[in-house]
Amino acid sequence: MARAAWQGYITLGQLGIPVRLYSATQVVRPRFMHLHEKDSSPVERVLQCREEHREIPISEVIRAVEHEPGRYIALTDRELEQTAARRMKAIDVKQFCDVSAIPAMYFEKPYYVSPSRGGERAYALTREVFARTGKIAVTQFAIYNQEHIAALMVEGDLLVLNQLRFAAEIVPRDQVMTPPLPKPSPSEVDALTNVVERFSGPFYAHDYHDEYAEHLSELIERKAKGLPASRAERPAPQATPEEQIESTLRDTLGAQQIAAAAESD
Repeated sequence: MARAAWQGYITLGQLGIPVRLYSATQVVRPRFMHLHEKDSSPVERVLQCREEHREIPISEVIRAVEHEPGRYIALTDRELEQTAARRMKAIDVKQFCDVSAIPAMYFEKPYYVSPSRGGERAYALTREVFARTGKIAVTQFAIYNQEHIAALMVEGDLLVLNQLRFAAEIVPRDQVMTPPLPKPSPSEVDALTNVVERFSGPFYAHDYHDEYAEHLSELIERKAKGLPASRAERPAPQATPEEQIESTLRDTLGAQQIAAAAESD
């Protein structure tokens, strides 16, 4: 059973809805750790003072921010708690909007939102209205001593809180340089349009899986049994010459049509 990562209230004006947040994501890849090659013993990280060149215990470690080169400002746990206390237990609704109003690059991490005791009716009301209007709520909340903006929305029979990035965290577009782009020919546009239409269909997340994680797990199992690692050869991708783009697209479409016909037989 999943454990709640956060417990507090959704606040809309004077309305307070007690809720719990559960992480909606999980790690599926094997976790690596470092070992001493000589005896396969796990390796530990050592805290060392750069000035005294000696190991120090965790009890002598404090948190600080480099205010300017070589100058650090230490912050105590109490100071950090007092700074974050205002929002520590609240998901404050700031506005409502359409989900299409938020660019995809802002979405960072989803949480399932479950009602706590006493919040069932207000939770159900919020979920019903969001489902009926198609709107989402833009909120602010704090988790793990960090404040975030988030989008509160309906997902099936639950509310989901999608943690968002602040605008300051997005690299400005003018910092990414691109070369001048040529204008595609009408026939090239038609060829790629046909490929897009042919490969279009409903999205089912379960159709996709982490192939690297699967191959890594297979490798681990083989080595655990004393078997050699198997090699999976894949052709390296290459840039298609400009004069071959259109013909390559048509070949891609033809190959897909042949594959589809073979599956239907």
